Amino acid sequence: MNLEISYVKPKTVIEVGKILFANSNARIIAGGTDLIVKWKNGLFPELSHFVDLSTLGYNKIELGAGKIRIGSMCTMRQISENRCLQEWFPTLCSAASQVGAPQIRETATLGGNSANASPAGDTIPALMSLEARVIISGINGYKSVEIDRFFKGPGKTTLEEGDFIEAFELSERKTMGRFMKLGERRAHAISKVSAAVSTWDDESESKKFGIALGAVAPTVIRAREAEDFLVGKPLPLAPDCVDKAATMAAECVSPIDDIRSTATYRKKMVKVLVSRILSELGL
Repeated sequence: MNLEISYVKPKTVIEVGKILFANSNARIIAGGTDLIVKWKNGLFPELSHFVDLSTLGYNKIELGAGKIRIGSMCTMRQISENRCLQEWFPTLCSAASQVGAPQIRETATLGGNSANASPAGDTIPALMSLEARVIISGINGYKSVEIDRFFKGPGKTTLEEGDFIEAFELSERKTMGRFMKLGERRAHAISKVSAAVSTWDDESESKKFGIALGAVAPTVIRAREAEDFLVGKPLPLAPDCVDKAATMAAECVSPIDDIRSTATYRKKMVKVLVSRILSELGL
């Protein structure tokens, strides 16, 4: 069946929502680095409407009201090279700088990486470790959702018909952190396992931790028991403390065997990555 393809650039949020609500075969196209590949490979045979958000100004990084707002159309290169983000949210910059090859990072977007909802998405663990909120707009109005609650399963999110990701919000606070992943090669490879660790001072002036793990469960997950264990521990973290936290992180995962790796390997590497990040942060 030959479908007539339409490519539109709506001028308002309401227009975007109406198009998405009225056409079940419509999809937001951001960088297109994932969607177009899947479409050409026949994974979306009914896809006929491409909705481009580039005219709506969602490619900005803005500071205000105690929040840093990152538009959904911001590219990986834009994020990794932004000086404000480098200073305040190095975990996110670290993750963005490892997405694909340089050509991919020129066009791949933060919104697209999250909307794809892959448990192996590189920027999702970073956003989750930083306790980001997903700003959703569309025909259903405006919503702000904790990123932990945004993902429902592989390829599934809480987005409803007529919804799209407008931006991501991070609390205005300086953090330390890093993202690490393991794959078959440095570029293009989907992560076999990934980990993001972020830390910041809370109101009691002790360190709070965010530890998120990718490709080890149906969605990216938080290692909350490990996070809680680290709160209040003397700094710098003792080797046995680091080892205990890394072990606790590994115990919370439920990986599978697939063509890219085994469950056993993934579980072991979670401990290795979390331990490595915590040690290299020099807390």
